[in-house]
Amino acid sequence: MQLSVWEKPVDLKHRGDINRIIEDPPHKRKLEAAATDKCVSSCPGDETDDLSIKTKRNKTEDSQAADQGKAETEEKNEETSAPQVTPPLEERITHFRDMLLERGVSAFSTWEKELHKIVFDPRYLLLNSEERKQIFEQFVKTRIREEYKEKKNKLLLAKEEFKKLLEESKVSPRTTFKEFAEKYGRDQRFRLVQKKKDQEHFFNQFILILKKRDKENRIRLRKMR
Repeated sequence: MQLSVWEKPVDLKHRGDINRIIEDPPHKRKLEAAATDKCVSSCPGDETDDLSIKTKRNKTEDSQAADQGKAETEEKNEETSAPQVTPPLEERITHFRDMLLERGVSAFSTWEKELHKIVFDPRYLLLNSEERKQIFEQFVKTRIREEYKEKKNKLLLAKEEFKKLLEESKVSPRTTFKEFAEKYGRDQRFRLVQKKKDQEHFFNQFILILKKRDKENRIRLRKMR
């Protein structure tokens, strides 16, 4: 029979919105609109006006329903999204500096080369692009001075420990660096001085002192005789 039959489910009975759609279905509105276009010239004035008014009313109701749904959605979004409070600039700069230090940003490198270390850290977004580079340049200059002092102090400490090792080893003025290194190369105090040229330099300084002291002792002995 080419007939489609739809039986209303139980859970959709006594639903006012469903009843309104059934009474005035969308496909019926399209047919009415098409009929209105065809009968503009032939239909009586009152009937045409009624169809036109009904079509306009349906379009207006649809538009109002869409606007209302959009407004409700926006209202819910506004309620769920809490207002974000931006911390003061000084606080954001402090967090950004901490990030640079914690991520091991080198003071002897460039912004482009160090960017991969910090770009995924949430603190990276605390400043804008111009502020980031400005704080980076300040950080690098400060860190260069600090790292220089740290290396200098570290070398001085290593030198003191190396000197203690030389004194405890009781080397003679005739001892060579190669002999000393073979015997004490595994000592932690020997390894504190990382560069070989520094090791040799400190060793030679100590040997010179020993030679000078030995020479003074020999002169003193001669005078005593």
